[in-house]
Amino acid sequence: MLKSTLMRQLCAVLIAVVLLTALSTWLVYTTMTTNQILKLRAAELIPRAQSFAATASKYLDGDIDRTQLMLILRQRERLSAEALLMDTQGTELICTEGKRSIQDETVREQLPSALGGSLTTTTHRLGRSSYMLLVSLPVRDEGDSIRGALLLYARVNDVQAALSMLTPPLLLALGAVVLVVFALAFMLAHRIVRPLSQMRDVSQRMSEGRFDLLADEHALGEVGQLGASLNRMSAALKKSISDLTFERNRLLQLLNTMSEGILAVDSRGKFTHINAALENLFPPVENETDVRLSLINEPKVWEAMDNAISTGEEGNFLVNRDGKIIRCIITPVHETETQIAGALGVFRDITQYLRLENTRREYVANVSHEMRTPLTAVQGLVEPLRDGLVKDEDKRQRYYEIILREIKRLSRLINDVMELSRLQSGNEFIKTHVFKPGPLVKDLSERYSAIAEEKGLQLKTDCDFDALPKVDSNPDRIEQLLVILLDNAIKYTAEGSVTVGACVKQDSVIFRVRDTGRGISKENQQYIFDRFYKVDKAHSGLGSGLGLSIAREVLAAMGESIWVCSQEGKGSEFAFTVKRAGEEKTDGGDEQA
Repeated sequence: MLKSTLMRQLCAVLIAVVLLTALSTWLVYTTMTTNQILKLRAAELIPRAQSFAATASKYLDGDIDRTQLMLILRQRERLSAEALLMDTQGTELICTEGKRSIQDETVREQLPSALGGSLTTTTHRLGRSSYMLLVSLPVRDEGDSIRGALLLYARVNDVQAALSMLTPPLLLALGAVVLVVFALAFMLAHRIVRPLSQMRDVSQRMSEGRFDLLADEHALGEVGQLGASLNRMSAALKKSISDLTFERNRLLQLLNTMSEGILAVDSRGKFTHINAALENLFPPVENETDVRLSLINEPKVWEAMDNAISTGEEGNFLVNRDGKIIRCIITPVHETETQIAGALGVFRDITQYLRLENTRREYVANVSHEMRTPLTAVQGLVEPLRDGLVKDEDKRQRYYEIILREIKRLSRLINDVMELSRLQSGNEFIKTHVFKPGPLVKDLSERYSAIAEEKGLQLKTDCDFDALPKVDSNPDRIEQLLVILLDNAIKYTAEGSVTVGACVKQDSVIFRVRDTGRGISKENQQYIFDRFYKVDKAHSGLGSGLGLSIAREVLAAMGESIWVCSQEGKGSEFAFTVKRAGEEKTDGGDEQA
């Protein structure tokens, strides 16, 4: 317990108080005892002084002579006092000492009061334990007239002896009192310090984030009330920290699941929080000279951060990182209305958004262009017909055929756009069932043989379609897909042949359409299935650019896939999968039909 700083301080204060109390008691005791002894001694001298004054009055009246007066005074010397008789002029008449020890200055101080008719008693200290007790009074005659003054003085040397006799019992009593008081005070201090020490341990555990230790609430008085208040504060603080921790974890989880990168810095510009998305947008790099640039190697970002902290201005700009367009929004974080505590940066990859926006603009432009072409043709033919400029009936019929063809072309374009929109929106439901695809493919091949021959091409088949197993799909959609691929193959093949084939896999049948046309470069192959995309922009009349997009969306809706293999100048091959019916699946590998 004495290791406690508060306990040592209390003990030091207690010892100092006890010592000061003992010292003050001793001083008061010695002073009062000395005064009491002097009062007793004065009480003895006053009657003697009055008796000596009566005898001195007889001497002044001439009733007794000097010899008789001295004899009377000397007979009373057992009082250990000396007498000095003076007339009204202050002249010394009788002195019992051969050479008086009382000083003239003292005589002059006492003489006026004695000649004034007063009896006075004064004390003069001569040494550490020696005093001079002086009694002065007037000498009167029988008519009560003052004839002189009598000064009776005596040395008091027994004060120290009296104090020596009384000091041991006093010191014994003081010692007993000091011990009792010190013991009681120590017990009281212990009762105060013990709960305070326990509260100190509680507060230390609280500072460490541990709230399992409680303060003693059963102590008496304000100490117990303090312990109860500390426990209430501990409970409230525990709840507040728990709530803050929950909110912090939820906020961190929210920040870490955001697709936008988050960067928070303090008022000195040092980053305090980042999330995983930021590391994906800005991969860390090694930079020994600047730690911040090792996190985001883009000085413009840190300049905006510093500017937001110093001026409170927001920043909004774009940066290009490894082909990504990243929008950076920097805002200051205000602690008060006038004080800025840091800055917050939000970083968003808008590459896809810009790409979609460009696609949307291109889509609108392509639709407008594709629709404008037939409409312009129809308008150019209808106007001369309306004005009666076409007189020849054959020419007029040819105009009608061209108008009908352009209207059908516009109708197909509108139908394709609407179908593609339905497929991409997910609202188009494709019903499937089990069937044999061989007859469908054979019939389609026969129909397109004539079309290919008209263009000087040869349509080939590289398999026995009657041997193809059953598939679980939609026959109308399979026909639609093959029509799209055959149309494209014939359109973009100037000479050579177009081949339709199929191969059987364990779970699917793969249909192929191969041509000997111009081919597709590797750069264009990744965009070949996009809407309105055409490899040769100059040949816009060959199609709308929606066929392959529709094919991909139809196959995606049925859970199938389509791909292209092409080499520029050597032709292209488009292939897509169709699921085999359940009972037709085999355990083997590839099977050529």
